[in-house]
This record gives sequence, C-alpha cells and structure tokens, in this order.
Amino acid sequence: MKGIDERDRMILDFLKDEGRAKISEISNKLNIPRATVFEKLEKLRENGVITKFTVNVDYEKLGTPVLAYIMINFDPRSSVNQRDLARRISRFGNVLSVSIIAGQWDLLILTVNRSMRDLSMFVLDSLRSLEGVENTLSIPIFESIL
Repeated sequence: MKGIDERDRMILDFLKDEGRAKISEISNKLNIPRATVFEKLEKLRENGVITKFTVNVDYEKLGTPVLAYIMINFDPRSSVNQRDLARRISRFGNVLSVSIIAGQWDLLILTVNRSMRDLSMFVLDSLRSLEGVENTLSIPIFESIL
C-alpha cells in the first residue's frame, strides 16, 4: 500500500501489543487525534494492511504446552501437489499454521501438543503417513519471546 506514514506505523506497532485497545486509548497513548486514528484504521483495513484482529493464546493453560516447528520435504514423485498437501496438513487439530517455503525444506508447520509423546505420534503416525511427505525435521520450541 502506498502512502503509509509514520502515524500508520505507530498505530500498527501499538496494535501488535495492544490489539484490543479502543480508539480513544490509541489516540491518548500515541498523541494522535481520535478522528485521525479512526480514519487511519479504516484505511488500513480497506487496503488489506490489517486483515484481522487476533489473540495470543497461552497453550500451556489449554493443556497443550509442547509447541514445535516441523519442516517437511515434499516428495515430487507423489500424486498430490504441494498446495494440496499443505491444505491436508492444515486440517489437523494441533496444527496452528502451514507455510510453503523456499530453500532446503518445502513446508514449515507450527503445532501444539499435549506432550513430547503426542508430538512424536503426530509426526510418526500422521504426518509421515501422508502421501507427499518425503521426510521431516521436528524442532521443539523451548520458549516463545514474541
């Protein structure tokens, strides 16, 4: 989007940490008139810069404290294509995101699991049994900072 100015960036940065903030709070904290904040938010939504407001979930409190990235090499000899494989993987209940990436690996997924055993079972029994998955690399997350 052309025309993003410093105030737009300030509003976006503020919303990254305070996604539930009211327009008046944004206005007060950033010293920007309320009408300007409202207009800028509307413009950012209309232009697709802000696509949705979301929440940060504490997965440990939900009973799924083991987060892991899993990288997947796609098997080009399979009868499924890479996008279809990514869509299939995205339907698993413990999968938070699936990204098609460049480089040595083809897919990057983020999962939540109740235990390391559940992560192991997911990789060995679910992922590796999917047509199109050539091999995997699991990377458990010790701590998320952001």
